Amino acid sequence: MGTGVGCAAVVVLGLLLVTTGLVTGAVNVSTEGLIVTDTGYPGGSVTIIEVLKNKGDTSSGSEKVTYYLVNESEQNATPVQIGTADLTPISANGDYSSANTYLLPMNIADGVYTFVREVMGTDKKTSSGKTIRISDATRPSGKPADLVGLGVITPRQAAPGETIRLIAAVGNNGGADAGRFQVDFYLTNRSMKFSEPLLLGTWEIESIPSGGQATTTRSVTVPTTTPPGEYGILMDVDPAGVVSDSDPSNNDWYREGMISITGPTIAMSPFPSSMMVNTTSSVIVVPDNTSSQTAYSRD
Repeated sequence: MGTGVGCAAVVVLGLLLVTTGLVTGAVNVSTEGLIVTDTGYPGGSVTIIEVLKNKGDTSSGSEKVTYYLVNESEQNATPVQIGTADLTPISANGDYSSANTYLLPMNIADGVYTFVREVMGTDKKTSSGKTIRISDATRPSGKPADLVGLGVITPRQAAPGETIRLIAAVGNNGGADAGRFQVDFYLTNRSMKFSEPLLLGTWEIESIPSGGQATTTRSVTVPTTTPPGEYGILMDVDPAGVVSDSDPSNNDWYREGMISITGPTIAMSPFPSSMMVNTTSSVIVVPDNTSSQTAYSRD
C-alpha cells in the first residue's frame, strides 16, 4: 500500500493510464476508468488506485509513472509533483492493480487542481480530466464522522448472470471514527419506466477512523433477470443511517452509463440472482503526527 504521512486524507480512486492507452507493437495497455475525489487540504494525503489492462498478445515492460497536480487558476502553472509509482510488467491479456498513498505538500496553495500523470520516457504529461479542490477549510475538525462515497469501478460491458470485478472505496472526512455500517451496490437504468434498482451485493465495513478510507475489490454477479441496456452504478453508503454523520447528503455515489448489459436474460432458479465471492477489503489509516500508514485487511 506504500507509505503516507498526515491527517485525514483526500482519496484519489483511479484506473489510470494515458487516456488513449499505451500501445507498442503487440502491447496494448489501457485504462478501464478513472475516479478522483474532489477535495483535499495541505498536508493531507492522496491515494491512487490503478487497474490496467494489457489487451495485447505480448507482455508489457516496467514503467515509472509520475503524478502531478496543476493549478487551473494560474496560467502556465508549474506542475506540483505528488509522487511516483513503478508499474510492473503486465502479461498478455492480463491486468494489474495497485494502490499508493502520497502526501500533499504543506505549502500547496488553495485552488482547483487538475490531476495529471507522466509515463517515464514519454516526456508528456497527460491530463486525467479530473480536478481536486485544495483548501485548508476541508481539514477535519472535531465534528462527527462524515462518510463519503468515493467511487466504484466496473467493467464497461457484461451479460446477465456474468460475474464481474467491482472495486469501491468509502472515506471518512469527519473528525470522529465511524463504526460498523453497510454499503449496498445497485445497477440502475433511469431510462426504463417503472424499473427498480437491481442489487449487486452488500459490503460490510467494520469501521473507518477519522481521515481514513476503506477499499474493497470483490466479484459480484449481474442479476440473471437484468434487461439489456445502459446502466449506472449506485453505491448506497450506510442506508440504515447507523453512523452519526455530520453530512449524510454526501454519503452516496452514483454515475450513469458505467456498464452496458448485453445478451439475453437467464433463468437460473432456484439460485440467487446476486452473490459475492472472492472479496478483499482494507481500511487505510492516515494517523496524526506519525510517519507511517497502516492497512488492515479482511478477506
